[in-house]
Amino acid sequence: KQTEIFRSFSGLLQDQEAEVRAVAVESIARMAQLGGPDLFQAHITPALPTLAEDPVMEVRSKLAQAIMDCCDEATCAILTDRVVLQDFKPLLEGFLNDEFAEVQLRVLTKLARVSHLLARMDTVVGSILAMAKAINWRVRDAVSRLLPHLAEARGIAFFEEHLMELWLKLLLDQVAEVRFGCISGMSKLLSVAGPAWMQREILPHYLRIYEESSSYLTRITIIRSFAELVKDGGGAAYGHALLEDVLSLMLKGLRDKVANVRMVAAQGLATVASGDEAIWSARVQPELMARVTEDDDEDCKFYAQVALDARA
Repeated sequence: KQTEIFRSFSGLLQDQEAEVRAVAVESIARMAQLGGPDLFQAHITPALPTLAEDPVMEVRSKLAQAIMDCCDEATCAILTDRVVLQDFKPLLEGFLNDEFAEVQLRVLTKLARVSHLLARMDTVVGSILAMAKAINWRVRDAVSRLLPHLAEARGIAFFEEHLMELWLKLLLDQVAEVRFGCISGMSKLLSVAGPAWMQREILPHYLRIYEESSSYLTRITIIRSFAELVKDGGGAAYGHALLEDVLSLMLKGLRDKVANVRMVAAQGLATVASGDEAIWSARVQPELMARVTEDDDEDCKFYAQVALDARA
C-alpha cells in the first residue's frame, strides 16, 4: 500500500502543472518520514534533479525548502548522511547558484543543519564563500551566521586562511542585520576555537577596529560582539584572561563620548553580572555606579542601574 502511495506522489511531483508540482514538493519531508530511505530513494529521488531545474522559481524555492526540511534533526536520522551526500548535495550546489536569492536563502538559512557534513561538500563551501559578497543583504546575513559552523566543520586553520577576512568585512557591513549575524556567532566561534585562540587571533582585530573607528555604530558592534562572548557570567571565557580583556573594552565603552555607545556597554555588562565577584567589585561595579551618578544621559543611567540591579 505504501508503495502505491509513493508512486502516486511521484506522479504529482512530475505533474505538467507547476501549481501541482509546487504543492507536492511541500510534502517531500513528510513522505521521507513516512516511507524511510528505501521508498524515498526509489520513488522520490529520481524526480528531484528535474524539479531542481524547474522553470518556475516557486517550485525550485519550495523544493529547496523541502530538502532542508529533510535535513532537520528528526528526519536526518531516517534518511542518513549517505542520502544527504549522495542525493541532496548536487541539489544544494544548484540551489546556491540559483539566479534568485529566495531560492539561495531557503538553503543558506538552514544549512547549519548539515554543518557536520560541510567538510565533505567542497562546492557548497565554495559557493558560501562567494556569496559573502552578494548584493542582497539577506544572503550576506545568512553567510555571516554560517561562518562559525564552517569553522567547526573545516577547522580553525581553515577559518584563519579562508574565513577571517570575510568575517571582518561582514562585521563592518553597511546593513545592521548582517553585522548582527557576526555578533550572534561569537559564542559559537568561542565554543569551536576556545578562549586562547579568540584572545590571540580575534581580539587584536576587534580592538584595532574599535580604536580606529570614527563611527559610533562600529564601536557599538564591537561592544555587542564582546558582550556576546561573556554573557551569562562569562560563559566559556570564564576564568580565562580573555574575560578580563573583553571587560576592559566594555568598560572603555562606558566612558565613550557617544551616549548610545555607553548605553550598549551598560547593557552588555548586565549580562555578565553573575560572573567573578572579585572582577565585579574591583572593576565593573565602580564604573557602573559612576554612570548612574555622573552620566548626563538618562538612558545610560537607567541601563547602568539595571546592570547593578542584576548583581543584587
